[in-house]
Amino acid sequence: MKYFKTESTRTALRYEITPQNFMDKTKRNYPFEQKDQYGKFSQYAICPSCLNPIQIIGIAHKIKTNPYGRHTGKSVKSLAKWNHEKYEYCPFAAKNDQKELNNEARLEELDDNIIELYNLMKSQFDRIIFILEKELEIKCSEYFWRKALTQYIVNRAYCYPWLTEANLPYIFAYFGIHHQRLFKQGIRIDSGLYKALKKHPNVNFIETKNINYEQLCNKNNAFLELFFRFSHHSHKISNDETLIEKMIFYIDDRKTGITLFEKEITFNETFFMNMINKKGNEDKRQQRFIDIAEELMNPLINN
Repeated sequence: MKYFKTESTRTALRYEITPQNFMDKTKRNYPFEQKDQYGKFSQYAICPSCLNPIQIIGIAHKIKTNPYGRHTGKSVKSLAKWNHEKYEYCPFAAKNDQKELNNEARLEELDDNIIELYNLMKSQFDRIIFILEKELEIKCSEYFWRKALTQYIVNRAYCYPWLTEANLPYIFAYFGIHHQRLFKQGIRIDSGLYKALKKHPNVNFIETKNINYEQLCNKNNAFLELFFRFSHHSHKISNDETLIEKMIFYIDDRKTGITLFEKEITFNETFFMNMINKKGNEDKRQQRFIDIAEELMNPLINN
């Protein structure tokens, strides 16, 4: 893996594995550097995806490739306990490489990890919307996002085993926006989506207050059955240990059975948390979306 954490929490920052970063963030102090019974030193940190302990390879001694992290398979004293169930759903587990994931899978029991991600969505819902509107080139109503969040909660998507803080905005779209109607939502002008929809014989666009977007409407009161769809959530690890996580975004016309638009979306592994931790951007928050999350997302309790 290419990144490491120094804390076993979802909101802890990810750092690229380099000798300088490891020194800066850990000082190579215990428990990040430990000596075995033979006097050999090893370097440790936390997996950014499953929060299990990892050994850092190539920090103390040069190797032919870039430094990387690998799972220890056991607890590391004073750093982190090994959790095999979490490892089972880690993209960096060898058996999970290049695997399309099961949409129906849910963890049965709530744990601190699930609750932490749930609360992160609740407090950052406006930023999640910002990322998705930018990625999908749409601008949707408060009612639309309220419906999407309700669908996400009802389907217990917060218990999806592969959910992390890095993919949270995308997985929210995957389960929340899936099958939502596109009618009367804003589409970015001259985007690929806009151009594809413009070809539809019954689609009309009207101006909005935002000059970069137009609202999708119908011609001559024609009934439109245009819906969002997401599928093929997958992940694989590249040769340089980068996590490549993707899904496919579609717009379907259910009236004709034709897919009007298709786009592969590659998740940005660090953008969401970097946005949250960037100083000086609190004035850009959208309180109306935070209020929706506060209203709809009842507290989760770990029994």
